[in-house]
Amino acid sequence: MQESLNQLLTTQKEMQKQMTMMVAVPVTKEGRRLEAALGRSMEKAVKANTDTLWARIQEENAKNEKLLRDRIQHVTGLISNFMNKDLPAILEKTVKKEIASVGPAVVRAMTPAIEKIISSAIVESFQRGVGDKAVNQLDKSVNAKLEATVARQIQAQFQTTGKQVLQDALKSSFETSVVPAFEKSCKAMFEQVDSTFQKGMVEHSTSVQQRLEAGHTSLAMTLRDSINSASSVTQTLSREVLEGQRKLMAYATAGANSGTLNPLPIQLNNGPLLREKVEVPLDPKQELARLIAERKFEEAFTGALQRSDVSIVSWLCSQVDLHGLLSMVPLPLTQGVVLSLLQQLACDINNDTSRKIAWMTDVAAAINPSDPMIAMHVRPIFEQVYQILNHKRSLPTMTGPDMSSIRLLLHVINSMLMTCK
Repeated sequence: MQESLNQLLTTQKEMQKQMTMMVAVPVTKEGRRLEAALGRSMEKAVKANTDTLWARIQEENAKNEKLLRDRIQHVTGLISNFMNKDLPAILEKTVKKEIASVGPAVVRAMTPAIEKIISSAIVESFQRGVGDKAVNQLDKSVNAKLEATVARQIQAQFQTTGKQVLQDALKSSFETSVVPAFEKSCKAMFEQVDSTFQKGMVEHSTSVQQRLEAGHTSLAMTLRDSINSASSVTQTLSREVLEGQRKLMAYATAGANSGTLNPLPIQLNNGPLLREKVEVPLDPKQELARLIAERKFEEAFTGALQRSDVSIVSWLCSQVDLHGLLSMVPLPLTQGVVLSLLQQLACDINNDTSRKIAWMTDVAAAINPSDPMIAMHVRPIFEQVYQILNHKRSLPTMTGPDMSSIRLLLHVINSMLMTCK
């Protein structure tokens, strides 16, 4: 009976090895092919969208520049028409109006001086004598002095009063008529240009956003379907591996209950790492709690890992200070137990993700890739854990803190892979 059981266990281990290789190789190839196909499709879609967007942006920029040039030409034409047609007429009317108002002021200013000159000339002539000769002389004297005085007074008045009045009139006319009209026309034209430009930019932004959303929707659906299919494949593979390990443990338990305890290797997906005696109590948590209380950490973790029940492994990790335990010198756990613990925690990362990531980070930091006991198993298990974490990071349900923790753990595992080349 014992020999049959041993043969059955050996056959089961060989079958599990073959099943693991048969499943792992096609899944890996299919994953790489799917990753390459997704990369090519994403690259083509992004390139096509980028080219379309760039062509659209150039077309819209050309339209906006043409519209702006037309608007500027229109504004320039309006300003030229105003300067050539309306401005001279306004200036002419203003000058005529101001000259009409300046004339009476000049007459009023010159009248006292003319009256004074005439009276002085008459008095002077009468003093010299009265007669025809005196009258002629008076007429000539009055005319000469009157002409000279009037000319001087007119010149003086225009140089002082007339010039100042004309300047004030032109200034007030510009301030009241020309400048407001020019400012109003320019303001209206520039407001029209600004509204047209803003409307064009809003329409352009809306069309670009709609094109981007339409282009990314199909790509996002394709990526989501691919991610869901990869996730289902990974979960199916994990369930098959765990089921095989549970069956193996069940056979070992039956053999142990029927007679002498049989040494059984702790088998991971890539081969045996540890050999301990299997003894399955009725309540595993009580037995594990007793071993922890007795500080037999190696035996406790070995028993939990042998059950291939990730819930028991997670419960055991929650009962101890895993960070402090893995920081002890010397390490109370062998490298085989630590590596197996990392693998089983990765298979159950979907439950209580934050705690599992923290535990896996501590466990990965405690692994020595150069240890001869696990040297041949480090790379395959690390690659498997790396793929699980990378898939978990790509899910849309990941939060910011968990994403940062996964990125740190991937960096640690990648460093380990580099050292075991």
